[in-house]
Amino acid sequence: MRTKLLGAFCLLFPLLSVAADIQRITPITSDNSVKIEVTLSAEAGEHLLLDATIVGSQNKEKLCNFSKEYLFNHKTDTTVILATDQLTPKLWSPVSPVLYDLTLKAGKQTFQKRIGFRKFEMHNGVFYLNDKPIYLRGNAINPPERGIPEQQEQSKEFARDYVRYMKSLHINIIRIPDNQNWMDVCDEEGMMIFAGRYGRPKHATKTAPPTDFELSLKTYKEIDLGPFTSHPSVVIYILSNEMPYEGKVGDLYRDFLTRMYQELKKWDSTRLYICNAGYGLGKSADIYDVHRYWGWYYNSFLTYLNMRDKDMWQNPGKVQPITFTECVGNYTGIDGRFNLCSRTKQPGSQKCWTGHLPDAEQAEAAMAYQAFVLKNATELFRRLRSQNDCLAGTMPFTIVFHNWDGVSSFAEMKPKSVARQYQLSYQPILLSWENWQSQIYAGKKLSVAAHVVNDDDYGNGLSNARLHWWIEHEGKKVISGENEFPFVPYYGTDKLPLTINIPQNLPTGDYLLKGEIYSKDKKVSYNESELFIAGKDWNNPADTETTVFVYDTTPEQQTLNCLQRKGYSVKMASSLTKLPMYSTFVIGKDSWDDNLDRQTEELKAYVNKGGRIICLEQNQTTFNSSWLPVKVKFLEHSNNDPVYLSPSLAYKDGMNINLERPYHPIFSGLNPRMFRLWADYTSYDESKNGFPAIYPVNTGYELQSSSIEDMAILANYSRALAGTALSELFVGKGSILLSGFDLIDHCEVDPVADKLLSNIIQYMAVNKKHEQYVAVNDSIIWGDYASERGIVNAPCNGLMVNTIPIIPKGQEELPKYKVQVDEYGYQYAGSYGGWNSKPGVQYVTYGRRPMAPFTFSRGGSPIVDTSSTVGEGYFYLALPRKAKTMVTVLENPVDEPLNISLSVTDGTWEKYIIQPKQQLIIRTNISHLKNKMKVTLKGDRRTILLKTIIKKTQK
Repeated sequence: MRTKLLGAFCLLFPLLSVAADIQRITPITSDNSVKIEVTLSAEAGEHLLLDATIVGSQNKEKLCNFSKEYLFNHKTDTTVILATDQLTPKLWSPVSPVLYDLTLKAGKQTFQKRIGFRKFEMHNGVFYLNDKPIYLRGNAINPPERGIPEQQEQSKEFARDYVRYMKSLHINIIRIPDNQNWMDVCDEEGMMIFAGRYGRPKHATKTAPPTDFELSLKTYKEIDLGPFTSHPSVVIYILSNEMPYEGKVGDLYRDFLTRMYQELKKWDSTRLYICNAGYGLGKSADIYDVHRYWGWYYNSFLTYLNMRDKDMWQNPGKVQPITFTECVGNYTGIDGRFNLCSRTKQPGSQKCWTGHLPDAEQAEAAMAYQAFVLKNATELFRRLRSQNDCLAGTMPFTIVFHNWDGVSSFAEMKPKSVARQYQLSYQPILLSWENWQSQIYAGKKLSVAAHVVNDDDYGNGLSNARLHWWIEHEGKKVISGENEFPFVPYYGTDKLPLTINIPQNLPTGDYLLKGEIYSKDKKVSYNESELFIAGKDWNNPADTETTVFVYDTTPEQQTLNCLQRKGYSVKMASSLTKLPMYSTFVIGKDSWDDNLDRQTEELKAYVNKGGRIICLEQNQTTFNSSWLPVKVKFLEHSNNDPVYLSPSLAYKDGMNINLERPYHPIFSGLNPRMFRLWADYTSYDESKNGFPAIYPVNTGYELQSSSIEDMAILANYSRALAGTALSELFVGKGSILLSGFDLIDHCEVDPVADKLLSNIIQYMAVNKKHEQYVAVNDSIIWGDYASERGIVNAPCNGLMVNTIPIIPKGQEELPKYKVQVDEYGYQYAGSYGGWNSKPGVQYVTYGRRPMAPFTFSRGGSPIVDTSSTVGEGYFYLALPRKAKTMVTVLENPVDEPLNISLSVTDGTWEKYIIQPKQQLIIRTNISHLKNKMKVTLKGDRRTILLKTIIKKTQK
């Protein structure tokens, strides 16, 4: 397109007054210039005069006035540029959101845009705003959309309340869709934005990028990015989200996005670009951006320690800022419980973190874990800048508010506890406790480090600072201290190691380590860290009358020495033939060897006659499991490995261990919260390589048996609870306790590990009957974990939790919320998923369905065998005396009859038909059964098992 310039500035040349037909103006500003793209229609005349004026939005002071005249040789669609530079405006920033009004006149047409001036760039892996380094403290899930009523989406007052609240949490950048009201508010309030096109580029497919490059370029300029250009708050453009990155398709997308970035950068160089958010890893554009949901549906928060390795997160020949524009996850619903969207990875991931806690405890535990992961993700990312200076921004993708659908004001959204965590972890000057000893004995030394990260909003150094710290119990200080803190320059980090002598006389309980940073007598930061302190009354006295036989081949004889220090009467044993009947035999940590390999038959015989074996954690490469009554496989992959995604469903190590039978004698005096993390025994600090030894489980295993008849699963963990931490395997008159807990190395370090070990010894040393099955005297409400009591506890049962959506009141008839049931029985509102896109719809447990056989994807979603619509599942339970009748309540959620068969113990099948949208009550005579019962369901996977009721003979 050819244009001929006839004039430059109105002060130098007289200009013709001509008609124009302008379709759109696109202003792009830097810190000292403005470029205005003017798009004309085909009806525009041959001459065009543009006259631009910029004045301050608040003070109305004129910044500049500039003009330009054009002559066109052809009448057609065209774009012209009006620009000026060497301006000296006041610059826009989060703490000083200065704005200007741009007025553009062309003949009788007048256009107005509000603009701002700022410079956003990167150097050596660091973001700079107006020539000062800046760390991006972001939040990725925000309205508009996601169920917020349209009236509120379009309300500037609602948007302003929301953005101001985000700023009060110290968030300085958010992701929002293309909504001019919300962007205007972000401009006015000083909230940065990262935004653009999420999903595939327009005109692309799953297997190929767009073929018409020029059309795509036009689309980005006019639709996907063009509406953002006038907003100084927009600092990062997104060209696509989570596109293919491997193989031929990945190469095609990478080539397309690289070329697109190069062209768009010529158009607008005042922003930085992410071409393929999450998966592109900076290969095509400016920022090395990653989406990692460590601590949600794979890995744990400790995986963030891999961010220390700068080389792992850079491209050869480049030094780029590293951002996580999506991370954390942990999607909690309206009432705070994890949102169990059906046919997704949500139900399996929920099991990792809140397990089979009673329903009354699920919400509090879920929101606490959500805040816990956000705390560690954001604070580790910031602390680790001392080792990787390219760590530049985190944008958690998590649900911060309870209410979305139907709210009439922002106040009704109601923040969750994760909001307070944002406020702490995103403090501009951050005090962050590095504490790998969350559980400790009174009288011991607590080694922690107080980190300070200085991201002061005004760019000031931290000087004349001191740390005031204390440990608090039930609102009272039990010990305190004060330390001077060295000068920390702006955008710098430092740490102060502390050793705190825990007083010996403290009672057992939950404590908080708290700290405040003062600078020139002004408090500038506060943070806290949870502690459990065990007092003198904690440990159970050892039963010295019982002799424990120990097989320990390690050079240090760790197991033997640990038990002796705990007060047990211990004898070394090398041969099982000389062991007394009904004795207790401990296979010490990592002690399996050739000698035991030759005694596998003796091991079986010993247990069969009534012996008890405690098999502590073993080296999986040398351990011979052939003597066990069930098939087990020791897990291989670690939570700490950052590979995306893990090839296994469960990990060999784990946290947040689920206690299937919390009332069991082995867990006496303990509660599930104590199994979140244990105290490190390696004197670890995060400046070292490796990871702290804080997982309660180090050598977990997978049960590969199709039946759990001969075992009691006591503790499990990981996705779908597929990893087993502790189980009792029954053989004849005796049993084997197979442990994956990291007990011996935690001996006298972690009080919970010590009590668990003592409980295990005492339980296995007592010569009394061990309960193999859960006793049921009343009823089981399936899907209610407290009612289930661990009867169904792992994928091998085949009975999958059924979840149903709770639709917001008044919106049940909307197409997007229409409840449907698919061919496998999954119920969903409008479409699958929705844990983040429809947070106002909460999925809750409602019974179980017979689903086996099924497996899981690498992401943790269930994969059902599609060759048949028939599924199967079973459970065992112990019967009370005089059990007479079992009542089974089933439900059909669809509009057609369902076939189901029921078998009780002897393998005889009774066939039933459940009528459409009806419940079926089956009464089965069980008076002839003694002690235990196996119940199996087989039939249409859409069948919902609601209740099992055991009725006894009346006296």
